[in-house]
Amino acid sequence: MMIVSDNTATNLVLDVLTTDAVNARMESLGFKNIKIMRRIGSGGESAAGKDPENKKYGLGMATPREMVLVMEKLERGEIISPALSKEMIDLMKREQDRNAIGRAQWNVPLASKYGALDKLRSAVGILYTKKGKIALAISCDDMPETMWSVDNPAYLLMSKLSEIIAGGLSTK
Repeated sequence: MMIVSDNTATNLVLDVLTTDAVNARMESLGFKNIKIMRRIGSGGESAAGKDPENKKYGLGMATPREMVLVMEKLERGEIISPALSKEMIDLMKREQDRNAIGRAQWNVPLASKYGALDKLRSAVGILYTKKGKIALAISCDDMPETMWSVDNPAYLLMSKLSEIIAGGLSTK
């Protein structure tokens, strides 16, 4: 589910761990705004997913700020253990699709994960520039149309933003 985005793998993990256990773990790590509401497709609804206020989020919710914090904690080895955190980052460095963050920066190593739901596109990653690491999380929601192409306007925007941010921060 990390190297090639795969909803089946996500559901298999949720079947074993449960959505409520994943939410509890995220809360224990200090992430109050990252919630999985249900399995992909249907079923496995979490307590958060049963809350009528959360129905608007569909599959789940997260803030870009907390997603950056997840990446920072992973990079520092603070999610489970240093060894397992490194293993997760190493998997993210092997993600096959580089459609958003770092899209035009092939010479810059990247650990990333992107996601898409109808009119939402999100990406999180760490760019390993020569001047240092830059953690980014970018989400584009309420897009005017659902477009599944890799040239989706949101992906193109994320690519450009990551270039601007990396260019600006790596020159300091």
